[in-house]
Amino acid sequence: MKGDVEKADLGAAARPVQQYGAVDPSADKVSNDEVEKMPLLLGIWDISPNKLYKVGLAVYVGWFVIQRLADIAYIATVDARFPAGLGHYYPSEWERLESVSYTRQVLLCRFLHRICAFSTVLAFIVFGLFARFDAALRVALASIAIWWESNKLVTSTREWWNRGTACCCVPIWSALTACSCCAWCSQLKERTLNGRLATGIWSLPRLSWRELLIGSTYLMLIGALFYLISAPFVLWSGIIDLSFGFSNPLAVSAGGIQSNLFFGFFSLLIFTIPSKFVFLSVLQFRLGWLFMWSLLMVVLVWAQYNIKDIAPSILDMQNPFPNDIFAVGRNFPWVPTASKASPWISLNRIYFKDPTISSASASFATNDKSKGPLTLTQHADGKFVISTPSVLYDPSAPVYAQSMSAVAGHVLEDLKTKTWTVGGANTRVGVRSGSHLRDELYGFARDRHIGIAQIYMVDGSHKDIRANAFVAGAGNSSVIGLFDTLFLGQRNGDSSGSVVSNSLLQLVTGEAEMQHASDIVQGVDTGEEEVQDSTPPRNSAPTQAMGDAEIISILAHELGHSALKHLEKGMVVQAVTSFITFAAMGWMAHSPLAAAALGLHAPLLHVGACAYDLVVGPPLEGGVKLFTDWHTRYNEYEADEYAALISEKYATALQSSLAKLSINSNHDPDVPFFYEVLHDDHPSFSRRYAHIQKVKDKAYGPR
Repeated sequence: MKGDVEKADLGAAARPVQQYGAVDPSADKVSNDEVEKMPLLLGIWDISPNKLYKVGLAVYVGWFVIQRLADIAYIATVDARFPAGLGHYYPSEWERLESVSYTRQVLLCRFLHRICAFSTVLAFIVFGLFARFDAALRVALASIAIWWESNKLVTSTREWWNRGTACCCVPIWSALTACSCCAWCSQLKERTLNGRLATGIWSLPRLSWRELLIGSTYLMLIGALFYLISAPFVLWSGIIDLSFGFSNPLAVSAGGIQSNLFFGFFSLLIFTIPSKFVFLSVLQFRLGWLFMWSLLMVVLVWAQYNIKDIAPSILDMQNPFPNDIFAVGRNFPWVPTASKASPWISLNRIYFKDPTISSASASFATNDKSKGPLTLTQHADGKFVISTPSVLYDPSAPVYAQSMSAVAGHVLEDLKTKTWTVGGANTRVGVRSGSHLRDELYGFARDRHIGIAQIYMVDGSHKDIRANAFVAGAGNSSVIGLFDTLFLGQRNGDSSGSVVSNSLLQLVTGEAEMQHASDIVQGVDTGEEEVQDSTPPRNSAPTQAMGDAEIISILAHELGHSALKHLEKGMVVQAVTSFITFAAMGWMAHSPLAAAALGLHAPLLHVGACAYDLVVGPPLEGGVKLFTDWHTRYNEYEADEYAALISEKYATALQSSLAKLSINSNHDPDVPFFYEVLHDDHPSFSRRYAHIQKVKDKAYGPR
């Protein structure tokens, strides 16, 4: 009998709307009579609400304690050392200490964030605040409704509105309905709303719009609370990334992060209620969670098999990988400008060759989101000049960069061998052959019958420097994205944080004398601009760009994911795991047993959904994540092996590229195994390196 009670749904949908979620604020526990009526857990286990409450609390606390103990152990032991014999990958001991500092700061930020969120959720559980907050919200909304009905201004406005509609709208509507076309539309509407199918659907128990609005408001307020708890840690995390040079300070700043948090909070207040209203409208049906899961799967499968069509807009990939040479600016210091809006600019960018220009001359231009479009052109005397074209046609436009000459020959090949006379000996513009990389990749794919729809050069440096490459799409229409940071190989500056000031630029000797473009076009006294903002953005140590063999090894790794059908397998795994989590959410929303454990006399959709997000979801999704992360790590090992078996050269290049990626992102190359199992979906460098070495030794013999 108890199992039948569960199937019958003792939720609010089967009760009068007035009684939906009725809570006695003075009652902390469900009465004994109600306990006796509780259904079996999942129709199998006989468990009381009190026991379910204790078990759920123990699981939630236990999962939190395990994760935080892992955090403490990692913070105390992190040393960011490469495995024995590989310490030479660090350019200096300073780089290793930077990695230690960065790792500890990030871990500490996450640790304190999780503690604050956990403490708040624990208070909700222990003091029954899920039910009490709902009761308080209903009282507050009821008082607002009473005020609304009794307010004289509101009453008079409503009366005038009713008179106006009766005077104007009713005659117009009557005239329209007299039309035969409108009459046919009215009949169609009647048949649609009152037909057999519609009657069957609408006759199902449903909540009133008032109840859905109360639930949406409830979820919005809870979400706003946790947003405010998270905001200081989001700001702290952003400042850490800025201080270590991972975020581009020309596009990201502490003030900008604060502004985004501020507007994000108000966006949450505005848009959460309508979105949650729709969410609860679907979830109110017994199998509403199944509908949402099915819709998610349909969208996921469609997107994966149509990725080549949606990648430019959805993944923001606008630049197909060049099938020609392209130039790369490296290790330039920040360049000051005459613009108050943009006092600094980075010349470390990707410069794409203009296909309309003949090969006899060289003309390159940036096509990214960094401030200020730049051109790299070869003049008649053989010099190459970096400049901004905006001032040539719009004198009022901000001047983003200075014209800069380089000592170079008359042939393009000299561009990558000559150093520029500003910024130090390592400052240069290199030239890469995009056609060589594309030909190698497509050759691999063609020989292995892998369909590649497109390769993109993804602009990541305008905000962050840590992304490297990815593959997306199932079937034979995958797309591969290579981030420009693989070629730039630096964190927007030099290790000392130096910058070439206007006065120093004017003192550069020889053919490299530099002038402000604004001096010529606008006649601006640049000496006054230094007072406006003479402090350059904080720079970090230069990192290392990838060589051609390393780029190809990374591409081969991404090809491995496609060849081994990892994306298709991943969709199956995601379908199964998301089914479990959606089903658990649906059970929490509708189960009388879960409602009683939360101190409710009847299930409340919004309270159940909120309790799932905050209490049930974290340990359940964490347990699921243990499996999905293991599966992803296994796929990474397989893709590494796939790339390593192409040739010993690329196996070695993949090892060195992984080392550079680890250093460039200040990532600990030897993350403890226990922490990797709990948190990471990619293996640490040391384990990937060792796995590739085993593949090399087996395939090519030990060295």
